Amino acid sequence: MSPVASLRPVRRGFTLIELMVSTALMVVIVLAVVSIAAETFKAYDRAVADLTTQSEARAVLDAMENDFQTAVIRPDGRCWMEVVLPGSSSTGGPANAPTLSGNLNPAEHPILMLFSAPQDRPRWRPDHTSASTARVALKGDVCAVAYRIGQRSPFSAPGAQTQQVYGVYRTIIDSERTFTDALPIILSSTAAVPKSPWDYWTTTTPGVRVYGDYNQQKYVTSGTPLINGVVSSSSGMPWTLDDHNFLASNVVAMNLVFWCTSSLPQSTSVTVAPIPLTDPLKRPALMLRPLLPVNKNDAFDQGAKFGAGSGYRAAYTTGTSAGSPADAPLHFAPTPPQVPAVAGLTPHPYEEFSGRLRIFADRVYPDALSSASASTATQLPYLPYSLRAVEVSVTVLTPEGAKELATLQGAGTASTGGTKVTNNDFRRIIVQQGRAYTRYIRLLSNGG
Repeated sequence: MSPVASLRPVRRGFTLIELMVSTALMVVIVLAVVSIAAETFKAYDRAVADLTTQSEARAVLDAMENDFQTAVIRPDGRCWMEVVLPGSSSTGGPANAPTLSGNLNPAEHPILMLFSAPQDRPRWRPDHTSASTARVALKGDVCAVAYRIGQRSPFSAPGAQTQQVYGVYRTIIDSERTFTDALPIILSSTAAVPKSPWDYWTTTTPGVRVYGDYNQQKYVTSGTPLINGVVSSSSGMPWTLDDHNFLASNVVAMNLVFWCTSSLPQSTSVTVAPIPLTDPLKRPALMLRPLLPVNKNDAFDQGAKFGAGSGYRAAYTTGTSAGSPADAPLHFAPTPPQVPAVAGLTPHPYEEFSGRLRIFADRVYPDALSSASASTATQLPYLPYSLRAVEVSVTVLTPEGAKELATLQGAGTASTGGTKVTNNDFRRIIVQQGRAYTRYIRLLSNGG
């Protein structure tokens, strides 16, 4: 070997152990980076889902808060607000109640009808077509308003199976048409022949319903009801499910709890006839009590376990005899005039409805109860409740949940209704991908 070669540094490669150690370190670093990135993307997806659902829920809750706070409930013995559950014709609802939407529970997509002064109500007549003439302002501020959940495509009616989404629809009839068409029906109501908002939204009497179609900038006259009627033979959709009234998408439940106080005094000092009615439960005047819709056809719903006229049996078993209170025979019940008393239990109000709820200023009529039935010494055909507040809860699907539901709907067949999935799949998607939002709204016009 030459002297020069011996002076060169010896070049050695990495040993096997060094390669293994470096590879292990690189794998650990890559896994850490991938894990951090995955968690970041998951957090981003959750944030997007929450923002999306919050936006849809806020649109519904803000609109309902404004409408409830400006609701018209006059103490004139007439019905100014009503709730009807779809598919409830056999459980106390009206005979022409709309059918259910997809997989929804009747109690989870009520049709709410009221009169209010919405801030976003139409301000100008919709039939202004000439640019050379001045617009004509609408008079008044009270409008007929209706809320409901429907299932259709926001782009066409009803749309392809994968396009049909659940959504909240809010219909506003302008103040002039409300004054001309809706209010005369309510004001013509009597105790013998009661009328309610349902009579306006569903009946064809006097044969026409006129409303402003602001999509086409004109008034539309239709001889069919607004709730169930077919506005156009090509669309097959009622006016309340028109895309113009679309408010929020992917809403799969809208639950309402009505908080009321007793409109009867807790006690009376009168001892000679006629003795005024008092609250049979001796509730303080400011004690709130819930009144809520139930689904009597659902075996898993607590509402199916309520006895006829006995209220919440399990919740109010007091052990006192039915004859102990002096006014125990005054029993609120869904089937006048005779309701069997529950032995050993104090009578309690019938505080749920499975078909409809007609709301007056100082009383409410659940299901088949009506002002056409007169009060007796042992029976009230109504609940002596004054509505003070409404607790609104909406459940909104995340974008991922909406995609999964649309995929399952696309695989539906005519035998399953096309857009109806299995109940197990529907409930699983709601549990995994549903977000619930609640708001407590006071009724300022009724002392809330």
